[in-house]
Amino acid sequence: MMKILLLTTHLNTGGISTYVVNLARHLKSGGQDVTVVSGGGNLTEKLEQEGIAHVTLDIRTKSEFGIKVWKALPELKRIVAEGGYDLIHAQTRVAQVLAALVQRSVGVPFVSTCHGFFKSRRIGRRLFPCWGEMVIAISRSVGSHLAEDFGVPEERIRMIYNGIELDKYRSSGTVTGKSVLKKTIGMEDEVFTVGTVGRLSPVKGHVYLIDAFREVTREHPQMQLLVVGEGPDEKMLKEKVRKAGIADKVFFAPGNDASLEEYFSVMDVFCLASTSEGLGFSLMEAMAAGRPCIASNVGGLAELIVNSEDGLLVPARDASALGGAIYNLFSDGNLRQRLSEKARDKAFKSFSIEDSVRKTLEVYEEAAKKRK
Repeated sequence: MMKILLLTTHLNTGGISTYVVNLARHLKSGGQDVTVVSGGGNLTEKLEQEGIAHVTLDIRTKSEFGIKVWKALPELKRIVAEGGYDLIHAQTRVAQVLAALVQRSVGVPFVSTCHGFFKSRRIGRRLFPCWGEMVIAISRSVGSHLAEDFGVPEERIRMIYNGIELDKYRSSGTVTGKSVLKKTIGMEDEVFTVGTVGRLSPVKGHVYLIDAFREVTREHPQMQLLVVGEGPDEKMLKEKVRKAGIADKVFFAPGNDASLEEYFSVMDVFCLASTSEGLGFSLMEAMAAGRPCIASNVGGLAELIVNSEDGLLVPARDASALGGAIYNLFSDGNLRQRLSEKARDKAFKSFSIEDSVRKTLEVYEEAAKKRK
């Protein structure tokens, strides 16, 4: 058994936070001793429900050497020293810096997970890389980014996909009560539904999806769009929809009124129009749910889908190509069925959280040996 401290900036709903909570749960169920330290957030409730220890530190900041980091450092040192931890696993840049500083004084090894792509010209990352003994890259493209743009030695990089909990999709890939959920959101029951899930921020490419949807519905109006998520672009996106004259066809849901699998169940097609993506957690979930998927041909998304085999890939920032892919799936039920079955098969063969956690634990053991 190892005693592990998972360190992250916050636990608000999002990809990294979901990764931390799922990792903590499965490490614990596998017999490991796990504590999570973060700036808090709504997902702390899930840790409490599982009986996983959580310590709140005020580290909600993007300033890697800002005042919050220095204020939190003494307390984090105390927690690590008194807790007898074998390893720290850092998830964000701020967490990496804190873990590196703690390691210098306490001597506990740390590893980090790189969840996406970073600006390689930032002087802070050049002077203080703070990657840890080992670095987990969530996709091959992220691993290449670490090696090529930051000079991280390849022997220190391990590629491990974020695993997803497949059991909730194991029965049939669908959820009952679809009509009720659609009614709750305000959607029509029998209308073809395009959907997306993700934070409402520029990198997720919602503007291109809305443009594509607008163009398709000019010729084929019997279609609706479901946008699940929250974020800084929400007001702008709703205004864009209003100005485009499609407000009666586009529905926004915050993502906390139903489970993710329930939202997927009302979608006939899933789209992820990101302009950059380390992996694509929502795409993996959609594939497990048996949704025919369309995604931008970028980063980790291009690793998850083989074009025309288990999904469709389109160029990023290309609303016309995205609209064409939506129409292809709208008009071809056989194609939808084939991509749905292939996507689900791939998810169940390749995206298991149990496999992901097993490989992560192997990285922990390897990093701990390096410090001895």
